[in-house]
Amino acid sequence: MGSEDGTKGLTENGIDDLRDLLADIRTWDGGIRQFLVDEQCDLEMIERVMADEVKRVL
Repeated sequence: MGSEDGTKGLTENGIDDLRDLLADIRTWDGGIRQFLVDEQCDLEMIERVMADEVKRVL
């Protein structure tokens, strides 16, 4: 996401690490939803992420 300070991005390794992290979180009790709640994410964002999770599984 860009800002007045510049653009942030991920290297190929960073993307692989993020995928690994998400795969790991999906195995935790409560999965991604609980992770997002624990991280105090906005409820609207949690619902959007969870809707995408359902699409990913289907």
